[in-house]
Amino acid sequence: MPPFLGAPKTKTSPRVSEMGKVTSLALARHLEKFPVAERVIWDKTNPRKPVQRPASLIFTTKTGAPVHPAQWSDIWRDAADKAGIPKGVGVHCLRHYFATLLIHEGKSPKYVQLAMGHATPMITLNTYAGLWPEKEGTTRSIIDAALGNVPAECHDLEEQA
Repeated sequence: MPPFLGAPKTKTSPRVSEMGKVTSLALARHLEKFPVAERVIWDKTNPRKPVQRPASLIFTTKTGAPVHPAQWSDIWRDAADKAGIPKGVGVHCLRHYFATLLIHEGKSPKYVQLAMGHATPMITLNTYAGLWPEKEGTTRSIIDAALGNVPAECHDLEEQA
């Protein structure tokens, strides 16, 4: 079966993803070297009415053809080797890497959920809960900050604690 355009995997799949400067520059270099290719391809985004139409493809094979899913692992392995990524690390690991970066930068489960395209925060938490760093004393600090200074009559108790 030849490659085709299809509907997104889930209803939360379509989303805006921010692109940083490093990624933008890498994409710009790619487009300079490999301009967008107009190719006629099957569009099955509406499975009831598949049509062939021109599509602007950013990533193609060396011959300019659409990338077939069966070719993807070879393309990934070549790129991973050039980047020094160890064998056995698949492209799906990039999602985990992305989520881990967001978590370690202090982003909330809701933020990570939306960035990852998960349907619910529970999916995010079930997958990544162990990555949120533990912070000893955080609860005490939050309560102390909310309640304000220790009242003068409690200083004797505070010294005993």
